[in-house]
Amino acid sequence: MEIVPAIRKLRPSATLAINELVVNKRNKGEKIFHMGFGESPFPVHERVRRSLCNHADKKYYAPTQGYLALRKQISFFYKEVFNLDYSPKQIIVALGSKSLIFHALSALDGPLLLPTPSWVSYQHQAYLIHKKVIYVQTSPQSSYLLTPSLLLASLEKTRLDLSRQKLLLLNYPCNPTGQSYSKKQLQDLVPILRKNNIVVIADEIYSLISYNNQEHHSLAEFYPEGTIITGGFSKDRSLGGYRLGVLLLPKRNDDVKRSILSIISEIWSSASSPIQYAAIEAYSPDKEIIDYIERCTRIHKIMTNYVYSRLQEARISCVSPKGGFYLFPDWNDKKDVLRKMKITTSKKLAKYLLESYNIATLPGSEFGMPKKNLCLRLSTVDYDGSRVLDEYNKNSSDIDKNPSDFIYEYAPNLVIACNILNDFTSSLNSL
Repeated sequence: MEIVPAIRKLRPSATLAINELVVNKRNKGEKIFHMGFGESPFPVHERVRRSLCNHADKKYYAPTQGYLALRKQISFFYKEVFNLDYSPKQIIVALGSKSLIFHALSALDGPLLLPTPSWVSYQHQAYLIHKKVIYVQTSPQSSYLLTPSLLLASLEKTRLDLSRQKLLLLNYPCNPTGQSYSKKQLQDLVPILRKNNIVVIADEIYSLISYNNQEHHSLAEFYPEGTIITGGFSKDRSLGGYRLGVLLLPKRNDDVKRSILSIISEIWSSASSPIQYAAIEAYSPDKEIIDYIERCTRIHKIMTNYVYSRLQEARISCVSPKGGFYLFPDWNDKKDVLRKMKITTSKKLAKYLLESYNIATLPGSEFGMPKKNLCLRLSTVDYDGSRVLDEYNKNSSDIDKNPSDFIYEYAPNLVIACNILNDFTSSLNSL
């Protein structure tokens, strides 16, 4: 059978591929330290689980836009938690935020401005629909954030028609860097966005996993007419496998909504009905659900800060995390030594660590970085989430004050992985 040439070049998502590889290796009895896949490990909240069971008989097709009861709940949640006003008619529910981003990119005209490093699927989704991608390379000096000067330079360099619509995909807290934007940093971008007719898809899937004095602000607070928010509960409520995402549109954008719903109707029909009923519980902004989110976030903070501190001890270059459960270190200062080991790309570095040390990571080139930039994405969730959350619920006060013993006992894979990375880096100094 003949394959479409453009599709022949496509490969499975790097994040999903590394997870399947690790699962297969572990099933064979191999000891693998998994820093390659970002899936929040905590158990499903009991109220959400019970709601899913109670609504297992909801077998009928849901409305393409999602059940009104759920959209009302999401509207209430965003008002209570983020102080954002979105009516239910501005909200679309579908099979994960990943598909909603793809549908928005498909429906909206114009080239895509993509700050890099960025999540692996953005560039490939644009490639699938033959949308022009303009990469905007960020750096650790700016904490891998898009700055006004970078944005302006990119617009000038590409000589885009300022009157024509352009798209920008902004993910924060960011996968893969763990970085986020302050209120002022977002506000500084807005005049450029308005002047240059740029529509922003703000992927805020990690918004509630913000820490280290980082307060999350949505770009929609300052640029409501030009911002589309995508989100979901896969990260902060550990429900990735439920495959449900949300998209929030600016007011007076019925054409955009109609176009996205038309795409959904021809491909997915609707999100699963039982999952939508469970989502009504998951989007309850009451104390019980919010406490669960906050406890899980505090654990992400403890684990990610621990890995960051170990990288700092080994003098591995890495920007301090602000949210999510990722770090983006690099070994660029070791390029000469690594070249002697025939490690000249981030892909070769990730392969070497997996084959020599059984540590699974992802190369920075998968996130749009130059191949010879020796950066890796590390996730910090390789532990038993149920056991960890149970212990934290019992002793959160003591753990917050002194997390070391907690980490050593309940996250041994992270500890060993850090030991190995540090030993590997130290060994380079002797070559």
